[in-house]
Amino acid sequence: MKNFTVTIKDVASLANVSTATVSLALSGDPRVNVKTKKLVEEAALKLNYIPNEIGRSLRAKKTETISFIIPNTSHHVFTHPYFAQLLEGINEVLDNHNYNLMLSTSPSEKDESAAYNKILKNRRTDGIILSSASIHDRNILRMVESGFPVVYLGKWHHDNVLTVERDDIGGAYTATEHLIRIGRRRIVHITGPLDHQEGIDRLEGYKKALLDNKIHYDEALIIEKDFSRESGYEAAAELMRKQIDYDAVFAGNDLMAIGALKFYKENKISVPGDVSVVGFDDIEMATVVSPMLTTIHQPMREIGYKAAEKLIAFLNNQEVKEKRTIMSTHLIIRESCGADMP
Repeated sequence: MKNFTVTIKDVASLANVSTATVSLALSGDPRVNVKTKKLVEEAALKLNYIPNEIGRSLRAKKTETISFIIPNTSHHVFTHPYFAQLLEGINEVLDNHNYNLMLSTSPSEKDESAAYNKILKNRRTDGIILSSASIHDRNILRMVESGFPVVYLGKWHHDNVLTVERDDIGGAYTATEHLIRIGRRRIVHITGPLDHQEGIDRLEGYKKALLDNKIHYDEALIIEKDFSRESGYEAAAELMRKQIDYDAVFAGNDLMAIGALKFYKENKISVPGDVSVVGFDDIEMATVVSPMLTTIHQPMREIGYKAAEKLIAFLNNQEVKEKRTIMSTHLIIRESCGADMP
């Protein structure tokens, strides 16, 4: 695997100065003139360079604050039921250890880099809990390598990152196999973004269930969306426009499933008579929509709690026995799939 770690030599090369000048410029030494300092800072920002000394100083200077960074893919991110439950678990642990919580959003990959670097430079936080990032985002690994404490909520593709994960593959497999067991064969999967690991893993679980049950995988039944309720509505509309033949939908989260339910209701498509629908998350809204949503339950509050526990242990120099913690999921059968409710 290619190593994307940026060093002081890379910054020096881009700015066309010595490594000593880079070190002096980034530490604010007055011997470096304004023009050179600007060149170095621009090079460091372009490369997303995080000096190792920042990590060391952060460990020495406590702020008693933990940051929870949420990529801002929705205008309603702080009222999103998924994040609300995560925050409950995180807050309980931080309150018990007298830590404050700082919330932050980042609307784009470019802004994510700037946000992380600003937090590090200003030294406003002792550690970060990060929820959902593109698999192409290099900031997480850079922060870990700089010595900054980070816990990621989800699977990450480097072993040295502390994570609390859901069993996304297993949950998606269970959802898809349930639909197969009740007689569905043309199962649409509305995925989340496929540059995010949860989107990739839930698609993998869906595919595996089809394969194990000898059902042909059809690309026409895969619609990539963004986890929002509006995108679930759009997916159902797209299926109608394209005249796709299908008898079930497995949505990558509950909000997209609920968006699809809204479209079906408006267009007099019977659920579960014409189409069975299954979601993923088990948010509170799943029990108040009509028909009530069959879904995969994931313990969101417990995930937040476990992530905060792991970060506090790391900050207190305690042994973190599990770098990866995987939380189990299970099927909740309600009205939208057509199976008998327990």
